[in-house]
Amino acid sequence: MRILLAPDGLAAGAEDRLPPGAYDWPRATPWTRVTMLRTLDGGVAGPDGLSGSVSSPVDRQVLSEVRRLADAVVIGATTLRVERYGPMRARPDALADRRSRRQADAPVLVVVSGSLDLPWEDRVFSDSTLTPIVITGPAAPAERLGRAAAHVELVRLADVTAAAILDALHQRGLRRVVCEGGPGLLARFAEEDVVDELCLTVAPYQPTLTPGAGGTAPDPRVFELTQLLEHESFLFARYRRRSVGPAQ
Repeated sequence: MRILLAPDGLAAGAEDRLPPGAYDWPRATPWTRVTMLRTLDGGVAGPDGLSGSVSSPVDRQVLSEVRRLADAVVIGATTLRVERYGPMRARPDALADRRSRRQADAPVLVVVSGSLDLPWEDRVFSDSTLTPIVITGPAAPAERLGRAAAHVELVRLADVTAAAILDALHQRGLRRVVCEGGPGLLARFAEEDVVDELCLTVAPYQPTLTPGAGGTAPDPRVFELTQLLEHESFLFARYRRRSVGPAQ
């Protein structure tokens, strides 16, 4: 049993920046990661329905660092519509590393959508360094195919399984893949056992209203991590209620 954080405050560093190389990618490819954020009660968003309201600056650093050397970022259509992703652009701090690995200058956004009902006016489609890819199935509405093809590289699969998605990406040389959700897409990847690595952020909040349930959304209850133990890759955490609001 290792004590990673004890009540006397002993911990492995107190920096607000990630250690260099903390989320590097293995040289051997292909490799599939998923990134997940969960609150203490298993939620994926705050009362406003967005993940950002239960995130933190360091959590956003993790997301950025995982993307930095990724080939593709895979999300579901609902996640795109709700979170409204910004453009996937080349980052000056990543160019040398990416080019040394013979990667494109930026990751490509991959959206999985059966309906093709997407916010085509969003800048993620017009201003990304690489043309996004949209993966759909045989039941995609015929009247939406033309508009989709005008904005993205449209990939139609006979069966939109996680394995088929990854195969389509690997065929395009996109072998370092990160899946950012939503929950249904993450579950599909888990059920098909195609995940090589999972990056989990546990947010110290307990939202008191399920997004979409109606009513007035109060602030999440905030807890403080007071103890963290590890044994055979199990983590055993203790959280204690705190009275202040979430950190921004």
